[in-house]
Amino acid sequence: MPSENFSHKARVAERLLASLDLIDASQACALLRIETDDPGATMQAMARDDAVIALVQNGKTMLPLFQFDTGNGVIFDVVRDILRLRPARISNLMLCYWLTRAHVDFDGAPGAWVRER
Repeated sequence: MPSENFSHKARVAERLLASLDLIDASQACALLRIETDDPGATMQAMARDDAVIALVQNGKTMLPLFQFDTGNGVIFDVVRDILRLRPARISNLMLCYWLTRAHVDFDGAPGAWVRER
């Protein structure tokens, strides 16, 4: 039975990742005007520093687009605050799920609220 549970969790994660607008590490570095020979390592280091939300999809570092101010080429300031405040038991995937789903308290998805601020 444990393999069925793992399989179910993997399918749920795949569906969630498929529902998000994601960019890869190279695209994120270009958006942020970061010149580097290793975009994946750069974005992973930023994620470890709680500067950006990073996910892994098919072995690649991917980043949810909602956290970027694409017009100004920056990460929204509130992303760092959210990452520092979240409980340790909440994974980046769970956080993205919460941020991208409509909530009555936010009159929509919190991720959309982040972009509006």
